[in-house]
Formats: sequence, structure tokens, C-alpha cells
Amino acid sequence: MHITRDNLALTDEQDRFNMTDVCALIQTASWATHRGPDQIAESVRNSTSLVLTRDGRTIGFVRAITDHSVNSYICDFVIAEECRGEKLGTWMLEVLMTHPDLAQTNQLLILKA
Repeated sequence: MHITRDNLALTDEQDRFNMTDVCALIQTASWATHRGPDQIAESVRNSTSLVLTRDGRTIGFVRAITDHSVNSYICDFVIAEECRGEKLGTWMLEVLMTHPDLAQTNQLLILKA
């Protein structure tokens, strides 16, 4: 899936992810500063993930751990600080929650301060 809107692109196609940028964005969150690039990359490979870009720059990320049948756990949800308040996170969650991998599952958002 690859959705564009104005100068934004939202994709679940991992070959389109700039993993260096994804890692840098995730590591800005207090709950992920200890994660290294290899650990982040492995977690992304084993999840349903969305990356949001604006003019080619990674500004959002969210992933879900799912069994594709019963449960999905939405986690690692982060928007670049300078892009917060634009309702981009709302859009990302709406797309993720209706994603074919998750749509029929019970969905739980995991928050960690």
C-alpha cells in the first residue's frame, strides 16, 4: 500500500523505508533511545509498519505486532516534533487500523511514557 496526499506519502512497503531515517526518528522517543539500528530494523521486518514522509523526509512511523487473526498491538508510534499538531498521527492510525493485516483483529495501542 502506498498512499499520497499533497506532499505526503504513507507506505507499508518496507523497500521504500529509509531505515536510517526511521531509526533516527524512533530514537528521538524517550522510550527508544536505547534501541540500536539492528534491533529497530528487525522489529520493523517482523511487524506491519507504516512510514510517513513529507517531500521525501521521514516524519512519522508506527508499527503493529499482529497474529493477523485475533490481536494486534500498535506500538512505536512517533511523529517528528516539528510536525505534531497537524493531525498526521490521526491519519496514520486510521490507515493502520484499517490495514488488511489488522482490520479484523482486536487492536490495542501500547503507550509508554
